[in-house]
Amino acid sequence: MQYIFLSHDVDWRRQGPSIEHILSRKDRFDVKLFEKTKPEDLYRNIPEYMELEEKFGIRSTFFFRTFYENGDVLDYEDDIKQLHESNWEIGLHTDPTSVDNLEKIQKEKEKLESITGKQIIGNRVHYLNYNSGLPEKLTKLGFSYDSSLRYSKDRIDDKEMGYSRINGVIEFPVTLMDAYLFTYMKIQEDKIISEFQKTLDLGRSLAENNVISVLWHDNVLKMKGGRMYKQILEFLTSQDDVEIKRGADLVKIFS
Repeated sequence: MQYIFLSHDVDWRRQGPSIEHILSRKDRFDVKLFEKTKPEDLYRNIPEYMELEEKFGIRSTFFFRTFYENGDVLDYEDDIKQLHESNWEIGLHTDPTSVDNLEKIQKEKEKLESITGKQIIGNRVHYLNYNSGLPEKLTKLGFSYDSSLRYSKDRIDDKEMGYSRINGVIEFPVTLMDAYLFTYMKIQEDKIISEFQKTLDLGRSLAENNVISVLWHDNVLKMKGGRMYKQILEFLTSQDDVEIKRGADLVKIFS
């Protein structure tokens, strides 16, 4: 079985980035879409993700930061509660400046748990700012898994998939991430499904019960490349030996 750990990092405040930021990146969007969509709605896609995943009968994990530039996680309170109540998983998107400080991570975790009313067991550090001391801290704070590890930006090999146990937590390396596919690997939109196929084939050649972690950011759904998400779900759900899971589901399988 090939398990797909499907997740989304929510990097931007709920109101989205500044208008200047969006205008400087307008070429990332279809011209007609850009003209008819409010700028703040171009980056805000949680309801659309939920609708798409619901159609395919799957659930994923959303990693939220606890403070945003010019914003706060409480701005997402209604979204988080809706996701949680509908069986999507909520994970912590730890701030990069917190990774060396146990108390800071604890405060972030508690703030997110104050919204969900349930223990947060999954973590991913913003910008994948992983270090070797992180797993021990996460274990002490009651996390079960982390997905912040990535060895390279421009290739996918056996190190970028599967799972390992490190100081008490299960680590799921990031295998396929939108930003790396488009920026460092230069994968064109019409080749994205082929790249997923190649990655699945590699996973199949390695081991039974392999894990491929897919990170598709919240803000890319309407962008060129990112808008292929529906086709990605169609492809993955058409594979007989593939199961799409939340991080919490994989913890139960591999613990």
